[in-house]
Amino acid sequence: MNHDKDSDALWNAIHQIEISVKNSQNDIKKLFLHSVRHEIAIETLNKKVDAHQQENRERFNRIENRLDTVENRLDRIESRLDKIDNRLDNIDNRFDKVEETLAIIVNHLKP
Repeated sequence: MNHDKDSDALWNAIHQIEISVKNSQNDIKKLFLHSVRHEIAIETLNKKVDAHQQENRERFNRIENRLDTVENRLDRIESRLDKIDNRLDNIDNRFDKVEETLAIIVNHLKP
């Protein structure tokens, strides 16, 4: 009878080990699935981040192109204004010469 108790204890121990192994396997499966879900979530987030970065690059490129266009227009306007300033300076110099000439003429005409 002692032999049956030892045999029963051995089978109970084996059964407990089997249950423990199955529980461990289930926990490992759960951990693996949890890990896979996280990897998928991270991959999805990375794809979204990449898409947003690309979209932002395209937006910044469009803005940069617009700024370049505006800068070019401003440069042309500045160049035109410089030409107008030069013309006005030339006209001012001519008026000064005309004024000097008229002053000389007026001085010669005085009795």
